[in-house]
Amino acid sequence: MIDTAIDQILAALAVDVKEFAICEFAADSAIEISPLDEIEIHFVLAGTLYLTLADGEPFSVTSGSVALVPPHVKQIMGGSPNASRLFSPAETCSPRSDGLLSFDARRGAPGTVLVACGQIKADVGGSFGPFDGLEVPICCDLSDESLVRIAFGEILHEINRTSLGSRALVGSLMKACLVKALRRHAERNGSAKVLPGLFERPSLARALASVVETPSANHTLSDLARTAGMSRSKFAKVFAETVGSPPMEFVARTRLAKARELLMGTDLPVATVAVQVGFASRSHFSRAFRNIFGVDPSRMRRDGAIKELTDA
Repeated sequence: MIDTAIDQILAALAVDVKEFAICEFAADSAIEISPLDEIEIHFVLAGTLYLTLADGEPFSVTSGSVALVPPHVKQIMGGSPNASRLFSPAETCSPRSDGLLSFDARRGAPGTVLVACGQIKADVGGSFGPFDGLEVPICCDLSDESLVRIAFGEILHEINRTSLGSRALVGSLMKACLVKALRRHAERNGSAKVLPGLFERPSLARALASVVETPSANHTLSDLARTAGMSRSKFAKVFAETVGSPPMEFVARTRLAKARELLMGTDLPVATVAVQVGFASRSHFSRAFRNIFGVDPSRMRRDGAIKELTDA
């Protein structure tokens, strides 16, 4: 039951990949990265990456591995534990035609390491970030996973193609590998030790998963507390401490996030969308939607359609 709840949360992750990049290193080169506000994820596509975080010792991340680096931590990425050539990101960066960034630290030397990197922000139900509070890196060797081998192969293929849609496709592949990495880490360390917050409280994850799975259901504080096996008062306190908002506010935000997804991805009438996410009336739905997103549902759909035509 606990693992099922964790799986549901992982499946519901919405991962926003920003500043996606391809990094290449020679055996004697490295890039020093100032602390970032977001978690960074590294996919080692070829060779062995050496990572040094803050003032710690370098550690190796082999080909076929995924590494998550906490925010607000200085990084040095390189082709060896003691690279003699150290560059800044600006010295090695160039944009690609497909929207990806290229960081080439080879500088004429043979390349020994190829890494796909990105800054990620993940949320569940449009509001809660289960990675919030990550303080230690997570590193998993997934070279024995057939899905990951295929995903890495596709990422390499997209790197060489520089085609329209490469960024979107690579982002989807990254999410699949991320879920695999977290699952593997949980298998080896126990679900409660995967990440802080939600993952330390699997009983709470069951309640949160029920909201994500069925946002239109008539969720009440009592029902959610019962699902988590807690009293109403304890559940409300623990939920707010972990998620950062009261339970019923999370329910509302999850419903509205699902509504936005339906508005932008389907042709369903606004009134139908409102019903499908648990609102009894369109007017109530529109007011709640406007309070969160700043525009009413019809306007968001219309503006989204105009943007698609402009980008085409």
